[in-house]
Amino acid sequence: MTVAPIDVVHLGLRGAISAYWIDGPEPAIVDPGPSTSLDGLEAGLAEIGVGLSDIQHVLLTHVHLDHAGGTGHLVSRLPHLQVHVHLDGAPHMADPERLVASTRRTFGEAHDRLWGDVLPVPKERIQAWEPGGRFPVPGVRAFATPGHIPHHVSFLAEADGFFVAGDAMGVILAPGAPTYPPTPPPSVDVPAWLETLGDLGSVDPDAFGVSHFGVHDDFAGRLSEMRDRLVALRDRVEAALASGDDSDRDVYEREVREAISVFRPEDEVGKYFDAFSAAVDWDGMKLYLTRNS
Repeated sequence: MTVAPIDVVHLGLRGAISAYWIDGPEPAIVDPGPSTSLDGLEAGLAEIGVGLSDIQHVLLTHVHLDHAGGTGHLVSRLPHLQVHVHLDGAPHMADPERLVASTRRTFGEAHDRLWGDVLPVPKERIQAWEPGGRFPVPGVRAFATPGHIPHHVSFLAEADGFFVAGDAMGVILAPGAPTYPPTPPPSVDVPAWLETLGDLGSVDPDAFGVSHFGVHDDFAGRLSEMRDRLVALRDRVEAALASGDDSDRDVYEREVREAISVFRPEDEVGKYFDAFSAAVDWDGMKLYLTRNS
């Protein structure tokens, strides 16, 4: 079994969204990305000698459109394709109307440019996975990893010792770059995420991949860093709520951009955060704290 990252080159930007090809007995793609990046997905697969028709399974870490938005298009083109998603995420793939409406509230008029249209996946093409149940793709083990969203799932390609984390391990935009927590509204759950990070300590893979972006090592170190940064963001937003002064929101956005700019060209960092704003992550944490105060 071989796992390969696929840069889907979202809106022409490299190093923003990774899909993952698992070349096992029944080949799979993890998180194909949005419909706006399907050409990039196909080109990236072609670079490693794979065609779309070689995919037998789509494995979804969760249903956010930057991960799953192109799935319905793939299913419409590939009649043999099976889609695997957490039991609680399956209804959103069969009927994405509420999911799209929620995403529009977050991204406003930029929604269609960023994510494109979303096609429903016929129910008979969806295999819903329930935590604790057997995962049906040979050589792949599924882990419930809630926090970023309640139905988040991560995958271990057992023969390679490669862990596909989705968003559970945070955003790491370059080797050596700091980890930061993606906490967009409306579904982040800090205690669940901290529990996930604690549970993942027993996995100990040889390498791991994140959706934003690419392959990394030092799994234990990154777990610890993610935990610390998630708690730090929670405490920072909590302090802003207590003071009634939300000006730190813009400071946080600027600080995250500056920290990543040490490792990536500034124009690339700007384009990335224009789509995936750290201020939106602040908003998600604020919503979580407000709901749970």
